[in-house]
Amino acid sequence: MIVGQWLATLSSNEAIFFLLAACVMALACFFLVFYYLKRARLIEDAPTSRIRSAAQGYVELVGAVSTGEAGELMAPLSGTPCVWFDYKVQRYSSSGKRGHWHTINRGTSDQWFQIDDRTGVCIIDPQGAEVMTEHSRTWYGDSENPMQPKDEGHGLFRVLAKRRYRYIEKFIYIHDVIYALGYFHSLGGGRHIPNTQKMIGAVIREWKQNYDQVLHRFDQDGNGEIDMQEWENVRDAASQEADKRRSNLAKALTKHMLSQMPNKQFPFIISTHSQKKLAKQFRYYAVGILVGGIFFSYVMVQLTLEL
Repeated sequence: MIVGQWLATLSSNEAIFFLLAACVMALACFFLVFYYLKRARLIEDAPTSRIRSAAQGYVELVGAVSTGEAGELMAPLSGTPCVWFDYKVQRYSSSGKRGHWHTINRGTSDQWFQIDDRTGVCIIDPQGAEVMTEHSRTWYGDSENPMQPKDEGHGLFRVLAKRRYRYIEKFIYIHDVIYALGYFHSLGGGRHIPNTQKMIGAVIREWKQNYDQVLHRFDQDGNGEIDMQEWENVRDAASQEADKRRSNLAKALTKHMLSQMPNKQFPFIISTHSQKKLAKQFRYYAVGILVGGIFFSYVMVQLTLEL
């Protein structure tokens, strides 16, 4: 009723403008409804894999967090120990009776960390991930960097500057149990070893970068050139070196990694929420946005009738 009364007060030009705006908002809402429902279905349908036996490709893992080779991180605003952080610094600006917060600094860590599901350990590369964590902190202060020493200044300055900055940090901690959905691939353990001919070719190309050393080693007649017989000696030596390198690669320990899909075809999700809670959260988002889409569709119909 209230919406109908408001629409009746609009001029033709205003009605056309709001009709176009309502169309755009309705389409955006319905797009987001399918977007979140697709994520919910993806999470619900994907079986949880074990790290030790996970197939190469798009998989779902659940495991306890531990630090990577670089060790623990410190969140830049609060100094909180963690393995992943995201932060924002916002400043409050006012114009007349209105005010708003705008972001002046932000950042997200991209350092690798690990998860362990008791069958194996997997490296998590968080770059490009949608991270949803239950650990967050928001507080206020009077400087852009909350960890810098405070300048007390004059009393009037302190009153004007007080709480004009807002700090928001999100974390993943050591020992958190996380849900992760992404591209699983394994390195080492005899995987992806070039065949003998390719390895020989790589060795020879590497040696040719220092041709003087090749001459010193294989130019037996000292004429400053590698002839056919000497070239055979080069290939024999390169073959032996290739066999050694392939043997070393075969002995390398297997490392598992979860990261963003190379073609970004499917989402890369990391969350401290459980699979069930995360899927339910996406469905709640879809329902809320659907209500918005229905409202904007109603406005579209009413505006069309008015025109």
